[in-house]
Amino acid sequence: MSKENNLKDSEKQDQNLIVKGWKNFIDGAKDGFDNFKASLEKQTKKGEEVWEENKEKVDGFFNKIKQDWDSKIKQWNTEMEQRSLETKEQLEASKSKIQQDIQNWQENTKQEWNDGVKDFSRGFFKAYFRAILIILPIVIIIIVILAVVTRLLG
Repeated sequence: MSKENNLKDSEKQDQNLIVKGWKNFIDGAKDGFDNFKASLEKQTKKGEEVWEENKEKVDGFFNKIKQDWDSKIKQWNTEMEQRSLETKEQLEASKSKIQQDIQNWQENTKQEWNDGVKDFSRGFFKAYFRAILIILPIVIIIIVILAVVTRLLG
């Protein structure tokens, strides 16, 4: 009878260890999830701050473009008024100068836009990379714990 009691006691201890291990695992997973949630909230908040910062830059960019365009138009109007175009050749030269100015302005604006988009994209990629760096260790730990638990149970 004492052997049966010893077997039952050892089975109960094994079950208690498994239950205790499982509870510890669940508690660790909950804590990990809470930490994960907090870090995602923090990253999202940073992303929103970057968005607001970049929104101001984009608005400033378009305001600058509008001002540049308005100043160019004023400059061309002034030049046209100052010159009394006597010949067709002078008119063609003025047209080609204006077309060249427009083309240069478009190229500069396009380059500024591309630079702004690159900066904006880099900010979001950095935020995503940071989130992955936070998530990856947590996922690896969970996988390892699940593998250990399944070996203990199986």
